Amino acid sequence: MFENLLNHQWLAAISLFVFMALAIELGYRTGIKFRIGDDQDRKEQINAIAEGLFVLLSLLVSFTLTMAVSRYDHRRELIVREADAIGTTYLRAATLGQPYQGNVEQLLRNYVDARIGFFAAGSDAAQVEQAVKHSNRIQQELWGNLVAVSQSDRTSMAVASMNSLNEVIDLDSERVAALQNRIPPKVWMLIIIVALIAVFTRGLTLKRRLWLTLALGPITVAIAAGLIADLDNSGSGLIRVDQGPLYRLKADIQPK
Repeated sequence: MFENLLNHQWLAAISLFVFMALAIELGYRTGIKFRIGDDQDRKEQINAIAEGLFVLLSLLVSFTLTMAVSRYDHRRELIVREADAIGTTYLRAATLGQPYQGNVEQLLRNYVDARIGFFAAGSDAAQVEQAVKHSNRIQQELWGNLVAVSQSDRTSMAVASMNSLNEVIDLDSERVAALQNRIPPKVWMLIIIVALIAVFTRGLTLKRRLWLTLALGPITVAIAAGLIADLDNSGSGLIRVDQGPLYRLKADIQPK
């Protein structure tokens, strides 16, 4: 349930804002009921706790943002490497005899489409699984063609073609793993709990509501959380990993 919510990043951010606003209101009402603002000592103690919690919250958000950016950059790098590996395999296919050259070239064109389709599946588990199976089938056909070539051709170029294809297959596994490598839900739970406690303690010492001022904190935290979740899930949302290298490769390897 919680992981599914994280696949709808900005809905999760709005939900966090609403819960933080409710936590402030609950803190405000609790503070009024127990007259916390009238006792200077208690007010100072709670303010000190609130300041410490907001510092902790900022550190958690900063740490999580660093994790998300690192994962995003890694996914971008993998796309460039995968496009290069497929392109190299396509060029080396020209050294294979017929009918293997034509077979491998056409399979690689299909494979590029399959890899684009894999990313287009986004966070839909069923579509992702289908795209992975499609890619695996093409990989098996490609490998079968190169194995057949190796039966009669043991030159260095045939070996180089197999090495290139092996790299393509390895990068497929890396991309799938990178897509699934998300910020752990327990980290998100910690951020949410600290955020709610922090704003609750802030509300305890309030004597009057000033909604504009009170909303700024939750809005800022919610936007930051939404941005991090968007970066962390590059298959959907507003921030997506650019598939330009694969689209350029697709145009380059079309038959003339």
